[in-house]
Amino acid sequence: MATEIIPGQAVRYGRTGTVGTITRIEEIGGVLFGCIDTTDLLYRIDLLTPVELREGKVVKVKKDARESITEERLRETVAAEGAWLNVDGACEGGG
Repeated sequence: MATEIIPGQAVRYGRTGTVGTITRIEEIGGVLFGCIDTTDLLYRIDLLTPVELREGKVVKVKKDARESITEERLRETVAAEGAWLNVDGACEGGG
């Protein structure tokens, strides 16, 4: 199977389900590794399965967490953090 994997080919790494296109192949310590474009990580060629990418499939894109926080949610978080200013440091359990 290792001879079937070439740069530009779509593959799937079965252990995590990572799917992407091989950008380059490297040999490290006598073992072949392929770099998958979606993660920019190296995967052992013998653990990759050639796949066919279908058009119209939604591809998840990692977003910066700051982009997903709305202004309102940000204000709520800042207000909650301000509550700590009123803590006097007592460890009283009330019981």
